Amino acid sequence: MKKVLKIMGIIILVPIVLIIILLICLSFKKSVPSRYWEKVETDGAIEKKYSKLGEYKVNSKRYDAPETAEEPGKKKFFEVWYPKEKGKYPLIVMINGTGVPCDKYDDVFKHIASFGYVVIGNNYEINWNGKHPSETLDFALNTEEIANMIDRKKIAVGGHSQGGMGTFNAITQYENGAMYDVAFSISPTNKELGIALNWGFELNTKNVYAYHLDKINIPMMIMSGTGPFDSDTVIPFDKMKQYYHELHADKVMFRKSNVDHADMLYHANAYVIAWLDYYLKDISENRKAFFGDSPEIKTNLHYQDFCSDKE
Repeated sequence: MKKVLKIMGIIILVPIVLIIILLICLSFKKSVPSRYWEKVETDGAIEKKYSKLGEYKVNSKRYDAPETAEEPGKKKFFEVWYPKEKGKYPLIVMINGTGVPCDKYDDVFKHIASFGYVVIGNNYEINWNGKHPSETLDFALNTEEIANMIDRKKIAVGGHSQGGMGTFNAITQYENGAMYDVAFSISPTNKELGIALNWGFELNTKNVYAYHLDKINIPMMIMSGTGPFDSDTVIPFDKMKQYYHELHADKVMFRKSNVDHADMLYHANAYVIAWLDYYLKDISENRKAFFGDSPEIKTNLHYQDFCSDKE
């Protein structure tokens, strides 16, 4: 019995150790290459269209955010990227992964904003539970300088890794989650790993509340990479399929071939923007990337394991 318990402990411990090693590596460098959109290989016409900067010149601004008991003494902030041209734009709330605060992947913000979006994120370390993303949305909508740029009827949320898990919770666990119109989750931490890391519990209780995907009623795109860390530890393919089948609105699922967890933060962003444009800007042409008899992603040489369903 002791031997069995020891083996079980090792099985649980190994993914956690891998996560810690990854965090140490990420803490010393930017999480995306500069001008990554010029370096990612593309295949499909819609993917190529969005694998470059959009037509809008952009600015960015940083705002102070409240400190937290979990990270005492650490300066917290919100970061916003937006088009220079005055107007009302859809809002995208970005949720960062562990060890990847918003300022470590600001080229992702710039890329999305250049297609006519206001993009906001934060540098909080804890985002899996959706709390700080919910506060980030409130901050954007209640800060006049930002609110004046936002079309409040067009709001999306998305995140990577811990932030992919936080995306689900931001939608289902907070009152303002009802304001989201569309979402995307990149390499979300799977439920069992999240629980092993003590993510996914109501604070100070044993009640699990993460991953209530059956409560999500807006279009959702879930993606991951086939690299070993993503497919063996963070989001194994069988678990991603399970989460996909729990969704009840328009949905898309795919994996990017030969790309691992950290690089998924930027490797499929052309399709992320195409997804946002389809639902928030009514770019009907983008339907061909996701739905129909022969969706572009399904035939794209750089992707695999594609599924979609339009309700």
